Amino acid sequence: MTGQPLPILAALGLALAVSGCTVFPGGEPPRVMDLALADVAEATTPGYGRSLRVDTPLATEPFDSSRILTKPSPNEYQMYGKVRWRDTAPVLVRELIIGSLRQEGRFDAVINESSPTASDLTFTSDLYGFHSETRDGQVSVTITLYGQIMDNRSRTTLCTRNFEVSEPAVAGDIDAVVTAFGTAGEDLRRQVRNWLDNCLG
Repeated sequence: MTGQPLPILAALGLALAVSGCTVFPGGEPPRVMDLALADVAEATTPGYGRSLRVDTPLATEPFDSSRILTKPSPNEYQMYGKVRWRDTAPVLVRELIIGSLRQEGRFDAVINESSPTASDLTFTSDLYGFHSETRDGQVSVTITLYGQIMDNRSRTTLCTRNFEVSEPAVAGDIDAVVTAFGTAGEDLRRQVRNWLDNCLG
């Protein structure tokens, strides 16, 4: 039997407990931010009579992450320090669209790609803009999404659209930037609803 491993492990555990160790680097958790969105009123117009699956948008780095991005120059992305989104940007956009369409209630069902339930239509998309920019001293946020609606039975594309939303921030601090992201998200989901009306209505 080896000598005295337990006292050493116990002392190490006590030291970690006293120091209040954390899984976050630097011993301090980052701020975790969410998109602040208003509730959507239930639609008074007729429903589409179909179900919709909304896939998580495809995205490459640096957009496929939970870091809040800024683009101070045309050729450079940076990350805001000590702060992150509650999930990755593609998941935030997927949940924004799903939540809006569920509240509106015009589809028989709105599901994500992990649901085992079959659907009539699929909304696929590519996310290639989810960041703030600074131009001539003005900070604004940009969301750029290319979307398409596919009929699941025929596997044909019914309609496509490129969405690009830009919203100025009242200041350059992270709270003002996150507020601008929320306003841009409101604009994006209004555009998506109008697009779906033209495509399916």
